[in-house]
Amino acid sequence: MSTFPPAANARAPRPPSARHLALFENFYPAMDRLGTHSTSLALLLLRADPELTLNLAVPRRATWPDGFDGRRVRFSPSWSHDRPLSMVRAGVSTARALPADSRVLFNWFPTCYGETRAAATTGMLLPRIVRTFSERRPAVYAHNFIETQDVRRLGYQPGAVDRWAVGVFEGMLARAARVFVPLESQRRSVEAMFKVPVTARPIPFVEALFGHWVATERPDPKWAAGIPPRRTFRVLLFGVWGPAKDLGSVLPVLNELFRSGHDFEVVFAGSVNRFFPEYRERLRAALASLPADRCQFVADPPDESTPALFGPADLVILPYNAIAGPSGVMGLAAFHGCRIVAYDVPELREYDAILDGRTVFVPPRDRDALAEAVRRCFAGEVRGSAEPKESKVARAIAAARQLLADLEVD
Repeated sequence: MSTFPPAANARAPRPPSARHLALFENFYPAMDRLGTHSTSLALLLLRADPELTLNLAVPRRATWPDGFDGRRVRFSPSWSHDRPLSMVRAGVSTARALPADSRVLFNWFPTCYGETRAAATTGMLLPRIVRTFSERRPAVYAHNFIETQDVRRLGYQPGAVDRWAVGVFEGMLARAARVFVPLESQRRSVEAMFKVPVTARPIPFVEALFGHWVATERPDPKWAAGIPPRRTFRVLLFGVWGPAKDLGSVLPVLNELFRSGHDFEVVFAGSVNRFFPEYRERLRAALASLPADRCQFVADPPDESTPALFGPADLVILPYNAIAGPSGVMGLAAFHGCRIVAYDVPELREYDAILDGRTVFVPPRDRDALAEAVRRCFAGEVRGSAEPKESKVARAIAAARQLLADLEVD
């Protein structure tokens, strides 16, 4: 991976008719790198508009992905999560340097309770800071708002002061910017909570696009390192594991299916939510209950490995007790045409309709219903999305064009 020079020295030729977008990377504390979604969104916007240039204000250790054209990118690694003032300086300097025809977009992943409060608060204030110093209203593509969530179902136990503070600062963010959210249900929630107009603009398959383009443009066998070759029907469980996901029901179901003679293998992939360290031991103990020769764990697979991970998967199970918005894992599974079985959570149903993922939904924590749905997948009675990947990419690019058109309207 190579780092492009800061904005002051970067070479980014721009024809007079071109439009310019300042894109702020998400403000997850302790994640000083580009994430899958934000990298994909930047690449997607560049492909959606061949005259667009991007000024990416990103963490200091972030890199522009090697192998992708950076001539229309001013890549500015200019702040750090452990130095909130550096975030303020990045916002001010970017706002002051904006060309006359530019727009500002924040790719916003709200922080969860337990994150560094100073960084989280600064991130929520940045749209107001940019608006003050640029005299233009930025936009925020918000994947979720904390204040509209039932966070206890996600495992967090915030106090009254935390809840009050988050409501205040998220309200300031919503009033300082034009807000875009992926789902219609989120639009209704945010409008009801903060009394501001919100636009629902889903951009399907975003998390899948970076891995897909990497595999297409610069295939490298090393990204598949640690991912076992498929021997038989493969069940994949992928994500950041914690109380939001119900492995306590899924693992006994899989074990019973093994004992009843079904021939399949299970791959767990991802990581454990660092705010619930006890979950790591629970997960390790639960995995030990499955046949050792039929269960493997792939820890922290890189973003580039998703085609190698999802491509051989026959079935992806999404055992969400709750979710804050669209599921990136559902988008990855649908993009690769996997069968999907998921708990019947409203946000998952809504996003599946956008993806045409053909998900089989079962009542949460209903082991009998889950087992029956998995058996139907074994029997070939369930199919994944048959839409060609080229069409899915085209849909994502069309959605990105619509977002860019929205940004042109003040």
